[in-house]
Amino acid sequence: MSGHDHQTIGTQSSGLGIMARIWWMFLGNMILFICLVLIYDNTGGFLHAADMVFWVTVASLVLVRYLDIRFLNGRTATDAPASIRHWVRYAVLIVACSVGVWALAHAVNYLFVAGTAQG
Repeated sequence: MSGHDHQTIGTQSSGLGIMARIWWMFLGNMILFICLVLIYDNTGGFLHAADMVFWVTVASLVLVRYLDIRFLNGRTATDAPASIRHWVRYAVLIVACSVGVWALAHAVNYLFVAGTAQG
């Protein structure tokens, strides 16, 4: 009977692991892209709701990736076992890229969108 309980826990962890991987590999990145489009297209002030959603999503991607590796038998995009070293590389890369594209979206917005709305 305890073997059956162990299988149920393993199956639930596997389902959570799949959901975590879908989040950090696909859905979270789609939300970041949509936020960048909204930031670029904004004619209002410098910071708005898309900025907050963008940074909360970045934080959630880093956190979910950590939880996936630490507790859900995390895998890489190529289905190899993931380690904390993979997480560190992922966290550094996602934060660095996020800062860059966020700043670029604001710069392009300032130069091309907000500037034409004011002038």
